[in-house]
Amino acid sequence: MIERVERGDTLVSRLPLSKLSFRWQITLLGTLVLVLFLSVLFSTFATLRYTKSAVLSSEKKQLIAITQNLAREYDDKAEFSRQNKELPPLNNPAAASSREVLTLLSRVVLQSIEGVRGGFYSKTGDTLLGDSLSILQVPAEKFDRENTPGDEQRVLLEVARGAAETHQPSEQVLSSTANTVLVEAVPIRDGYSIVGSAWTVKRLGVLPGANRFRAYLITAGLGIAALASVLMTLLVIRNLQGGVRKIEGGLQSLEGNLASQIDSKSDPEEIQRIAHAINRLGVALKENSQRERQIESQLRHAERLASLGRLVAGVAHEVRNPLATIRLRVQMCRRDTDNANVKESCSVALEEIERLNGMVDRLLSFSRPVQLHLEPADLRNLVEERMESFRDWALKHRITLTTDLPRNDLSMQVDKDRMAQVFDNVIQNAIEAMSERGGTLFVTLASMPVKPDNGNGVSLEFRDTGRGMKPSVISHVFDPFFTTKPSGTGLGLSICHELVQAHGGDIRVDSEEGRGTSVRITIPVLHA
Repeated sequence: MIERVERGDTLVSRLPLSKLSFRWQITLLGTLVLVLFLSVLFSTFATLRYTKSAVLSSEKKQLIAITQNLAREYDDKAEFSRQNKELPPLNNPAAASSREVLTLLSRVVLQSIEGVRGGFYSKTGDTLLGDSLSILQVPAEKFDRENTPGDEQRVLLEVARGAAETHQPSEQVLSSTANTVLVEAVPIRDGYSIVGSAWTVKRLGVLPGANRFRAYLITAGLGIAALASVLMTLLVIRNLQGGVRKIEGGLQSLEGNLASQIDSKSDPEEIQRIAHAINRLGVALKENSQRERQIESQLRHAERLASLGRLVAGVAHEVRNPLATIRLRVQMCRRDTDNANVKESCSVALEEIERLNGMVDRLLSFSRPVQLHLEPADLRNLVEERMESFRDWALKHRITLTTDLPRNDLSMQVDKDRMAQVFDNVIQNAIEAMSERGGTLFVTLASMPVKPDNGNGVSLEFRDTGRGMKPSVISHVFDPFFTTKPSGTGLGLSICHELVQAHGGDIRVDSEEGRGTSVRITIPVLHA
């Protein structure tokens, strides 16, 4: 069944063959070509065999051989007559014994050959003798008048006479709509002279090569086989070219978009396998590209942190010594003065110095590599302690602290002070985000699978109902020195990120402006 699919201004025939695999297409095509070759070979032999000229040539060869055999039999008989000092039969055609001998001789030679009649021609009497179908001599003008067309008797006599006169074999073909008659004659010698000839006649009927309808059938069959072979060849080539073009187009699409896919449902099995491999390659390249971009981003972040760390370490060291001197001088001034206003100013100055000193400590902590001092610690108790330390401050700002902690202990190997630093920073940020209008801070601690190769872990979530953050802010919350607070340093969450990663964990921030912020910390568990 042929489907037609319009492509531009042309119509392309599509057969179900296009859905077969190339292996089956090639097998089918090879089979068809073999059949075509055998058909051509058979048709060639059949055509050569059934042509009229081929049939006549074959019949002539057979008939002239029979005629020559008849002539040789006469030569033997004539030699026997000469040995008996008698005239050979053709030299004495008028004798009844000669006619009887020739008739008997032709019957003996031709009796086993179907459809062939024959005899002899005497040049002396210019007459035909020894008809194999008659025991009597029949004059030439009366020869086979009942069974032979009117001109056959004349032709037979002319052929026999021609062979005797020219000393060469002679033949004649008589054709009509009903049949074909073949006449052959060979000369008979008596020493150096020609005494007559031996003749044979065969009625062939309708020649097989004359059947044009059979020739037409053979030609038509050969043409159909050739056309089918060419069509199958074109279809296989077209399918192969279509598959190659589709693969080329898919590769070009991958150059611009690694997510592009090649649709090959209607193609052969081999093209489908290649297309699926290209699709998998595109997916793998896309995933690798994304991983490379993530790694590159992490490397850039690490490089920035390293550069900032070196800068911060230098600045912190330079600031710490002047701060120590200032603190000492302010303390001495407060001790030596009796003025209440001066003492109050000195106290305020000392508080600011302590704040600056704390900032310097954080800067130095940020610049130094993280070194953990792991020890068994119960995270449940650690969370409760840190929450309790902020409870008074939270009540002052109308903030409720709520915890959902498991009843059993969650003991694990952590740096307790470092984890306390992380919790304090996250709790402080949450309270500051809700300090204007109050709210609630929910803290949830639970055991959960963290990574397939690390077994179970803990998940700790701090969720507040504060003002939230914009997406542009969330993407930079872990960057050093990035802050939205008027008096913040921008190192709190950056240091938390480094500390959590040093424990092999992960920290994520989800926030929506006007709906609060959620900080989720996951740490793999190492049981004590």
